[in-house]
Amino acid sequence: MQLTSLLGHAAELVRIIRKSPQPGDALASEYFRSKKYLGATDRRFISGLVFHTLRTLVLSERVAERLGLADVVHGAYVLRDNPDNVDLSWISELPIHEQVCTQEWLLDATRERWGDDAPQVWRAMMDSAPMVLRVNLRRASRDRVLKQLQSENIECTLGAISPAAIVVHQRVNLMQHPLYLSGIVEVQDEGSQLIGYAAAPDEHTRILDACAGAGGKTLHLADLQNDHGKLVAHDIAWPRLKEVSKRAARAGVRSIRVEHNATFDRPQFDMVVVDAPCSGMGTVRRLPMAKWRLQPDVAARHGAKQLAILSQYAGAVAPGGVLIYATCSILPTENEHVVSAFLTSHPEFVADDLAPIMERMNVQIQTTGHTLQCDPLHHSTDGLFVARMRRSE
Repeated sequence: MQLTSLLGHAAELVRIIRKSPQPGDALASEYFRSKKYLGATDRRFISGLVFHTLRTLVLSERVAERLGLADVVHGAYVLRDNPDNVDLSWISELPIHEQVCTQEWLLDATRERWGDDAPQVWRAMMDSAPMVLRVNLRRASRDRVLKQLQSENIECTLGAISPAAIVVHQRVNLMQHPLYLSGIVEVQDEGSQLIGYAAAPDEHTRILDACAGAGGKTLHLADLQNDHGKLVAHDIAWPRLKEVSKRAARAGVRSIRVEHNATFDRPQFDMVVVDAPCSGMGTVRRLPMAKWRLQPDVAARHGAKQLAILSQYAGAVAPGGVLIYATCSILPTENEHVVSAFLTSHPEFVADDLAPIMERMNVQIQTTGHTLQCDPLHHSTDGLFVARMRRSE
């Protein structure tokens, strides 16, 4: 297909995604199903350019305006490929939040944690995110899985942080691969895998995964327990939660009990994991429209809701038990501020140092205190926050 037509399709899909609240990847899949005449090479080009456009939206708009191009997609194409070697040195004169493709208030919010590094964190968010696999280590070794994938000419390497992670460095559909269909591997970002390692349950720990979603964390916790624990996956959103049983069956896991919209109002669990609903500011490499749509008042409401959810499920932690709080956000208002407010209002809980836990679990990351923030600049992961707290005896 001619470049003009490819750019036209990309522009059409960008318009669809910008107008819809649905996730961009789902809209892209629907779009390609409706355009069956597009070959695999065409789909890869269009998809790559569309998501590059969305990740660099404001900067691509500035390029299009400056060069008098047809639309933002043409600006993104010049920004990415620049086939005519156009002078783009003027970009360095733009406001820094536009150079790194975020809203000014979001950049300011993250300076609280990273200071002068904050723009570079957002710049790293402009890149595409790799596919990361988590090997179910009770079923297979990571080295064995790596060798099998490499023998099939799939470009991949061991993850640098998680002892279960394999990073895939090419666009490849593994959803029909025997390793996935047999439950040997799951798709889970390396940062997200750290939630399970921060929990570090033993084989008989009674665990409540309070906001289980589709069960990625739940399955990892079951793997860490060698499928011997008592593990409850709970969520109020049934369309996602119903996937847990299917995924558990594929992985050969039997220790998970699924509970929809249940009440846990007594201290019955040795460990409660609260991966709270959040802004998703740590996943904008994958879902870039989130960073353009979020507003300060909405972020503040997220923090208040997260504190309420954390306080709600804290009552299910038995004396001496562990409470894990996590988000896929990089905003302090959803992370450190929530944990600090919780510990202030719940003196029965204390901070529990993560460093010895991560060392024991063979996680290759340096951390101090009871919290950990990952990001694509410093760790090559999605943005992931986790805190570990313990209830007094």
